[in-house]
Amino acid sequence: MTPVQYRRLESDEADQTYVLAHMANPRLSLDSWRARVGAPPALGGVLAAVVNGAVRAILAYSISTSPAGERQFMVDALVAFDLLRPEKLIEPLVATACDLARQACDSIGLSCPIDAPAYEVVMRQIAEAAVLHRVI
Repeated sequence: MTPVQYRRLESDEADQTYVLAHMANPRLSLDSWRARVGAPPALGGVLAAVVNGAVRAILAYSISTSPAGERQFMVDALVAFDLLRPEKLIEPLVATACDLARQACDSIGLSCPIDAPAYEVVMRQIAEAAVLHRVI
């Protein structure tokens, strides 16, 4: 079995990965995707899971600054293509993103347009991660 390589996408790989990106955001244009892939590392980019030279999963991220001056690593899209177990690609890809975030950011978050197909998933993740407290 060929090992999976987790790395940042290069600009010349944008066109071949557009189909995956389009699955996450059907309104995404090819030019916007090219810009995302080619973004300076200080502003964001795309991490990929690569098997035998083929990109099988992507994690698009942006880095922003909060009003308090903290740097935030925001996961903007996460897509995997695997017929049997896509989560096997995703878990190490997310770990790679977290390692990258720890290098220069104060927090990590998940962003999703309100009317995007993934909105329900984002809201479920927020609810599952919420800390609930009751005072009796």
